[in-house]
Amino acid sequence: MTIPEKLLTLLEKEKLCFLSTSHQDRPHISLMNFTYLHEKELVILTSRADTTKMSYMHHNPYVALLFTHLSNDNRPPVSCTVYGKAHVENPSQDSFYRQAHLQRHPGMEPFITGKDIAVVTVQIQRATIATIQDQVSNWSVEQAPDL
Repeated sequence: MTIPEKLLTLLEKEKLCFLSTSHQDRPHISLMNFTYLHEKELVILTSRADTTKMSYMHHNPYVALLFTHLSNDNRPPVSCTVYGKAHVENPSQDSFYRQAHLQRHPGMEPFITGKDIAVVTVQIQRATIATIQDQVSNWSVEQAPDL
């Protein structure tokens, strides 16, 4: 899979995203710390297991993640909405993802390794990328050229 450069830059440089979940026509949005795991081409999130977002993901695993450039440096503003399928990892096998997420977010242990914290991975399926010049492009795994 060849992720577009603008999206890859956001995944590698930013640390926060907005997670959108939905169940029975009820949307829910959450601000989340995320980690992009390049070698597995997926996004890692963690959450308390008893939250609305977790309940919604158990009923409907299809999610949207909004990544945007929030800092004030010289990079041009861009936002990317990623659509994918969430998977709640098995607690007995999630230590690899948890460690990668903790390494990316030092000091956030209560949100990553705390009691009743679940690990969620999101497999990226498609994305919409928008620039400040209102240039919008769409990308999907199916359209990505094989290397």
